[in-house]
This record gives sequence, structure tokens and C-alpha cells, in this order.
Amino acid sequence: MEKYPRDSAVGNNGLGEHFRPMLEAIHAQCVKIDLEVSVGCAQELLEMLRRPLTAGQLQDGLRELENTIRREMEVCSFFYMPSRQTEFYDQKELFGTLVNARFPGIQYDMVEAGNCYSMGRGTACVFHLMRIMEVGVQEFGKKLEIPLVTEKNWQNILDQVNKAIKALPPKAPGTVDFSQAAANLYAVKLACRNGVMHPNDKYTLEEARDMIGQVKLFMGQLATLLETKE
Repeated sequence: MEKYPRDSAVGNNGLGEHFRPMLEAIHAQCVKIDLEVSVGCAQELLEMLRRPLTAGQLQDGLRELENTIRREMEVCSFFYMPSRQTEFYDQKELFGTLVNARFPGIQYDMVEAGNCYSMGRGTACVFHLMRIMEVGVQEFGKKLEIPLVTEKNWQNILDQVNKAIKALPPKAPGTVDFSQAAANLYAVKLACRNGVMHPNDKYTLEEARDMIGQVKLFMGQLATLLETKE
């Protein structure tokens, strides 16, 4: 802007329209990261462009906006999310559309499990996954007509699940599917259920990611089983 005299009219040389797209982009980014003071400053500068003003006024306004953003960002904290973790953030269908349709009640914990993993909170991720498994275990037990399934712990449900599966005719439809789902349920129990309830146990991101895969597999199998057998 140095080539424009400070008292030159911005409206007469197109300088205002030249800066408008940039200011709108800055305003949008300030809104996105919640820089409230900077948002107001950018809005005022955009309004200034609607009225006659000089190059000097525009220059002063831009400098004020720059300083406001800098000062406001100095008191803000920002979280860095590695690219390998962003794919799990705010995923509404982390386990697929069929699981969502069959188990709408797990939506909150499913999204939070992905968010916790994305933010580097492995133990918190596993905690939410175990809440999801509580739903899955109870639905699995109900499907096999295990009585009082909501009042039993995992091991008791697993014991009765195994008995119910063994009682099925070997060639009956779904016997293999039930057995595979039970095996995956047992694998999840060994990996996390016994440990996650103890305050001293922690889970790394690698362990949490593995558990996301195991829970996704079990819930997907269960959703398919319920879909095909009802």
C-alpha cells in the first residue's frame, strides 16, 4: 500500500475491493478459532470498506487488526492433532452405518472414543469403548435369551453365552456367526474389560487403536447377526 498516498481515496482506485476477499477470509478464520475480539475488529474493517475512506485509514485499520489477532492469540492455547489421528475425529459413523442403525444409543460414546483417540487420550478412548461393549454384550445376551442379562457381569454373560451356543445344533443357521462373535467378545474382555476399571491401568494410543478395531469388529458382527436373524 506504500504506493498509495495516505490521503488518497480507497474507493476511487479499487483498493478496498482488492482487500475485501482477504479480510473476509481473515474474519472467517477468526470465527473458526473463536477469536472474539479479532472477529469484531475484522467486522469493523469490512464495514469501513462500505464507506468512503483513505488509504491511510485502511492501512491503520489493517495494522490494528494484525495487532489484535497477535495479542489475542498470545492468550489462547491450541491443540495439535497429528494427521494419523485426524481420521478418527468427530466421526459419526466410526463403526459403520449398520452399527449406527442397530445401536443408536452408542452414538455418543462412539464419537467420543474417536475424539479421545484423536487427542491422544488412550485410556479415555478405551473407557468409552467399554461403555459401547456394555451395550453390545447385553444385546448379545438378549439374542441368546439369557435371563436377567442386564444384571450380570461380563464373565457371567460369557459363561451363559457359551452354554447357549453349545446347545445350538452344529449346523443350525447362525451357529458359526454366534461362535465367532463370542470369541471376539472374549478377546475384548481379556484385552481391556478387566483392566480399564482399575485406576492404575493406562492404555497407550497404540493399544487404544487396536481396541477400536476389535470393538468395531464385534459390534459389526453383532449388528449383522441381529440384522439377518430377526
